[in-house]
Amino acid sequence: MEKSRPASTLLILKKIFEETSSTTGREFFRVLVKNLAESLELHGVWVTTYDRKLHFLRSQAFWLEDHFVDQYDYAVPGTPCEPVLQSNEIFHVPDKVIKLYPNDPDLAPLGAVSYMGIALRSEDGSIIGHLAALDNKPMHELPEYFALFRIFAARAEAELRRINYEKRILENENKVSRLINGAVNGILEVDENLMITQTNPAAQSLFGCEKPAEIIGRSLKEFVSDMDYHKLLNSISKLHQEESNNISKWIRDHFTCKNRLGLSFKSETSISSYQYNEKSYYVIFFIDVEEKLKAQTEVKKLLEEKEILKEEIKELKKPGNIIGNSPSLLNVLKWVSQVAPTDATVLITGETGTGKELIARAIHEQSQRKDQNLITVNCAALPSELIESELFGHVKGAFTGAHTNKNGLFYIANKSTIFLDEVGELPIALQSKLLRVLQEGEFQPLGSVKTFQTDVRVITATNRDLQEEVNKGNFREDLFYRLNVFPIHLPPLRERGDDVLLIAEYFIQKFTEKMNRKPAFLKEKDRQILMSYSWPGNIRELQNTIERALILSSSGHLNINILQHTTQEKMEADPHVSSDNIYTVEEIRNLERKNIIRALHAANWKISGKYGAASILKTPPTTLTSRMKALGITRENAFHEIA
Repeated sequence: MEKSRPASTLLILKKIFEETSSTTGREFFRVLVKNLAESLELHGVWVTTYDRKLHFLRSQAFWLEDHFVDQYDYAVPGTPCEPVLQSNEIFHVPDKVIKLYPNDPDLAPLGAVSYMGIALRSEDGSIIGHLAALDNKPMHELPEYFALFRIFAARAEAELRRINYEKRILENENKVSRLINGAVNGILEVDENLMITQTNPAAQSLFGCEKPAEIIGRSLKEFVSDMDYHKLLNSISKLHQEESNNISKWIRDHFTCKNRLGLSFKSETSISSYQYNEKSYYVIFFIDVEEKLKAQTEVKKLLEEKEILKEEIKELKKPGNIIGNSPSLLNVLKWVSQVAPTDATVLITGETGTGKELIARAIHEQSQRKDQNLITVNCAALPSELIESELFGHVKGAFTGAHTNKNGLFYIANKSTIFLDEVGELPIALQSKLLRVLQEGEFQPLGSVKTFQTDVRVITATNRDLQEEVNKGNFREDLFYRLNVFPIHLPPLRERGDDVLLIAEYFIQKFTEKMNRKPAFLKEKDRQILMSYSWPGNIRELQNTIERALILSSSGHLNINILQHTTQEKMEADPHVSSDNIYTVEEIRNLERKNIIRALHAANWKISGKYGAASILKTPPTTLTSRMKALGITRENAFHEIA
């Protein structure tokens, strides 16, 4: 330093030691940095603590020129403090510190030209803070100044360690206090004369005392029977015979305890001893046996109920509810088994009534989240003004009627699976929130600025063409691609061939048991009717049809009459059919067969495409293929039917 050397090192040491000897904490640091700056004629000196997680320094005291700077905190990267924390020695920049650290925003405003600093460490060597100084002129290396700096760094380090010790002691005391006061079992501390010295709230309640003063200072003998008091004395005697510093003993048989009103209760009891200030103390734990037995009985009852409910849930959700063996369904079940063990987002598409929720349940039941409940939401059934609150929750006062906080379904579904049925109905304003959940796993309740994390597997379903909705601007393209990670398309019932009969028989059995009816069976005529119908409502329509047929049936005979409207449509579409005639089911089947064969001949047996038979009949190619199979139409057997 280009200046006259101030007072001798011993005088500086004497002065600073005198100033700091009677202070601790924040006041100690203020005295230290002020005296160090003045004695060494430095522009500024400060001492900080260090936050390892944030890589951040927080000033405990900062003396600059002629005043204290309050709340001076800063990030370490890009500053001269960074190499300080990487070394055990003094880091010294004698000149042009701004040129060396141009990205430090504070050096220029502070008028820094030179700098030195040293890390402060805990006993294990980890960094807990640092002591630093800067000057507005070059700072040359002077051995005695460096020695002084190290001495007072050691003083600052010792004070930081002391503060950390105090914090840990206070934290431990608080933990012990919370542990004891929060314990459900009664705890009493007694001295060598078995006089009660401490208690916890559970013990107060157990012995009928409202305040600690009603039990502390009294003899334990007042709260246990004479026989058990002597049993306790015997246990204490045995404790003293043990050769261990941490001695405890479970006392066999139940204690008979008495509360303040003289009422007795049974208790399980254990005792431990410890030494403090060369005196013996005993800690006694009391567990109310009657309450414990009640709790055990209640737990047993709840466990039994849980097992019953689990069996019921298994019955409701068992994969057997997915009925059929058509190739199209077997493909779907293959995809389910492939995607279920992963956490991939699944989009289930298909017409209304094809059983999309059953597929979602099958995916969940075969996933790693199967032990949690599947949360199901029908986006079309919720009013648009309530769906955000339902999915993401809200805070009190978020809107009129929000009188309390509410957790949304994405919060409840954490660690589980959420099934968003009819996701195409989700308002576009909420689609961005759903996208955030899918991408970041986080959301904010309505009216809240707090962000919540959630670990949810999302399965969605829709009967809409989402790509078309994207083109129309009704659905976010980025959300569509995020949902469409693993698409599963459910075929309509008309494309599943004999599955119609298998499902119908399942519903017959289900509803006959539910209605307490005699078993009913499908006749050949019923089978033909079921197979010849196109089922626009799919499985849901078939279920309703079977239920209605059973209600109208008598003597085990089903009353299936579902083709009334389609018969009229076919008669009107065929010029050879007179509306004055009434046709049997077989005649209708033959009419449909002839009509399809005519279209196939006209299209030269081309099924799909612009001039295919499906286009002539104005029906999807998959539907036409399914009807051809149901009606037994092949090119070979139909060649001579129509010239």
